Amino acid sequence: MSELHEKSKEIIVKLGKPSVFGMFLNPSEQFQKLKANPLVFVPLLLVTLLYTIAMAIIAFGTDSSWLLAEIGPEDIEIFAEMEMFMRIMMLVTGVFIPVMGALIFAVVIIIVAKISKSEVTFRQLFSLAVFVSVIGGVGVLFNAIMTTLLGTNPDIPFTSLASLFGEENVSPLFISIEVFSIWQLIVAVVGLRKVANFGAALAWIVMILFTIFSIFLALLVS
Repeated sequence: MSELHEKSKEIIVKLGKPSVFGMFLNPSEQFQKLKANPLVFVPLLLVTLLYTIAMAIIAFGTDSSWLLAEIGPEDIEIFAEMEMFMRIMMLVTGVFIPVMGALIFAVVIIIVAKISKSEVTFRQLFSLAVFVSVIGGVGVLFNAIMTTLLGTNPDIPFTSLASLFGEENVSPLFISIEVFSIWQLIVAVVGLRKVANFGAALAWIVMILFTIFSIFLALLVS
């Protein structure tokens, strides 16, 4: 047992630690390192910081005129009283998005892994979710900055298909077709193949179902 433990340590030292921002340059290499050394705490802090900064920019840097246009005259006074609370809650949301997203991903995928008899741990899957989410975090930050500079509706990402059609024709489907989301989807598929040893078909099916479920939720709340 100790001999196996020593070999595992040698593999970790040889491969090195995975890099969160290495996901943009060489994700396959990061997944190989992550499989041997599934880091969680520091990467999660970095990704959470990204989302928090992005939500802070949206919450306190964007103009509220886009929201007032959707509110009836009778509700404007109520909105004025609640505006600061809503902005603070938007900021707080950024803290929980990476944690909850990674947790839900890991729980669902570990169930699929057990059914498909894949030898992957919950920690590896949680780490995988955190590392992949850095792409979404950078996307949210980029869109927050662009929204602030251009004064556009923060509900419509600058890098989404919805930005081409204007606010009148916006739909959750168009919003979901977004550059960073598609990029994150593809990288997640690669991660499932490298870390969880999923076949190409299974990895794509799982991630596509995740995407469809996300769109469905967006349609429900819209």
